[in-house]
Amino acid sequence: MNILFFTVSAGEGHNKVAKTISNYIDNNFPHNNTKIIDTFHYVNSNLHKIIIETYMKSIKYIPTLYGYVYKKTEENDSSIMDMGDFLNTILLSRKLKKLLKDFNPDVIVCTHPFPSEALSALKKKGQISVPIVNVLTDYTIHPSWINSEVDYFVFPCDSFEYELDYWHIPRQKARFFGIPIDNKFHMNEDREKLCNKLSIKNSFTTLLMGGGLGLGNIKETLDYVLKYNNDMQIIAITGRNESLYKYLTNIDNPNLIVYGFVDNINELMSISDFIITKPGGITVTEALSKELPIIVSYSLPGQEERNTEFILNNSIGMIANSPNSLISCINTLKDNTHKYYELKDNMNKMKKTDSVKNICEFILSLREAKKHG
Repeated sequence: MNILFFTVSAGEGHNKVAKTISNYIDNNFPHNNTKIIDTFHYVNSNLHKIIIETYMKSIKYIPTLYGYVYKKTEENDSSIMDMGDFLNTILLSRKLKKLLKDFNPDVIVCTHPFPSEALSALKKKGQISVPIVNVLTDYTIHPSWINSEVDYFVFPCDSFEYELDYWHIPRQKARFFGIPIDNKFHMNEDREKLCNKLSIKNSFTTLLMGGGLGLGNIKETLDYVLKYNNDMQIIAITGRNESLYKYLTNIDNPNLIVYGFVDNINELMSISDFIITKPGGITVTEALSKELPIIVSYSLPGQEERNTEFILNNSIGMIANSPNSLISCINTLKDNTHKYYELKDNMNKMKKTDSVKNICEFILSLREAKKHG
């Protein structure tokens, strides 16, 4: 069976999800063929560079502009959507035809809405007929994900069932498997052993991070925490933000441990008591799996605002929009045992431990369904 994945390098999340599903299939069902396409890079490397650089600069330097565009497209504003339609139907779909012919996929999986739109345009014209599966990577539904030509939608949690009627999505197209993350986040790891392994003391600890790119108000947040919580151990992860790493490593404080980009977030979550972070969809899912209460100290306009709503609406974390509310949230989690374990209990009820397995088995089942269809 040939399974073709389409993603976009807009942050870490979309690629992570595609790789997680693909790796699981490769490791557990090796007789199948998988291929991951970074869509814009495949179509045109110069176009990819322009689009990704524009996206990264907009969320870093002018996030309000990104938020404006996101919300306009969320409202199906035609002046914005027409540009996306042109990009997909004219630029993407033409180049994708050759790839589809050469690889001859049995199933197409999209972890970003742009390629999904382009493929839907081809399917509408009758130029492809294989099933398209959209795997959503945030705790919200944006209209760019929704096309009638898409055969199945994998949603982050069961509560999205209540949005199907609003988006006119037939129930038979919906699967509520969750956002897939690496299975290592589902492992129960011994905290004491991990602390010894990492040479970190086993004490009350917060994990401070801003995603793989180290975005957000990490400097300011750390200043407040160090000033008002001198007895708390802090693990700060700067991701690929080299200037932030340099700044933090120059701080002389015995309770501060600084890492750059790491591949053992699961271990660092396992030895932490809560996380202060921007609410990317993958980070929220990983924290859910580890039952690690979340304090949102910064969020990008757009999908991360919606992820924050999800966190608050489901009582799995708190939001701190000011220094005093940040300190209040921290002290609540430190001192209010009832509140702390209420959040952890909610996370335990919501987390999905078999997301990757269920998604992969579903994808592989589509070939059999096609045979008997």
